[in-house]
Amino acid sequence: MASLSGLFRHFRPRPPEGKAATWLLVVMLAALLAPEMAQAEMPAYLREALGKFNPEVPREWAYTVTTERDGKRTTERFDASQPPENQWQLLLMEGRPPTADEQTKYFKYKAGQAPGATQATFKRNDIEPGTVELVRETADRAEFTCAFRDESAASDKMLAHLRLRLSVTRHDPHVEKYTLELREPYSPVLGVKMHELLVEMTFAPPSAGRPSLPARSSSHFVGRIFFVPVEENLRYVYSDFVRLP
Repeated sequence: MASLSGLFRHFRPRPPEGKAATWLLVVMLAALLAPEMAQAEMPAYLREALGKFNPEVPREWAYTVTTERDGKRTTERFDASQPPENQWQLLLMEGRPPTADEQTKYFKYKAGQAPGATQATFKRNDIEPGTVELVRETADRAEFTCAFRDESAASDKMLAHLRLRLSVTRHDPHVEKYTLELREPYSPVLGVKMHELLVEMTFAPPSAGRPSLPARSSSHFVGRIFFVPVEENLRYVYSDFVRLP
């Protein structure tokens, strides 16, 4: 956004004449100042937390993730330092080592997916700072709601239908939890109707030599696919992080 002085070099209103002109000038000044005032009023701890927020696991970290889905539990290991075909490894199925047949099916499944670690629903830069609003605040933490940038929501239509809530610690600032919730029923593609969607992720606090990293996440979905009701609940637990050389 251009500075106010720059804007006024190109627009110099005549002195106000009467109450109508005075109110017009007030409204115009308020419109110009609002974005800068909103940015200035953002707490320092929130700016710091957003500045280092990463909603996914950084690629320089290997990790283990345990997934619970449809009553079944699997444990996998991701290591970006390995060749693409070996970056994901199946460690456990229902708490036991996988059979040869399970390993074969697993690698076929992974081969059909995009390479790399699990991708987050959004990126840090998708958040529009000017939309951040305080919900509640205590001495230790605060909660905020915010929306996504127009350009991000346009490229990913799903983001335009989600409400984002952030829980931020005030001491050693970091985002300790985010929640994404569907605002209203939505059809992303023909034949699919989303009635409910709730995604939550919590993060472990940063420590010496280690940033804040994902700890747990969950998603709850209710909808239908071609008139067939669907409900899905997923839970993920992240552990055994190791920084790659």
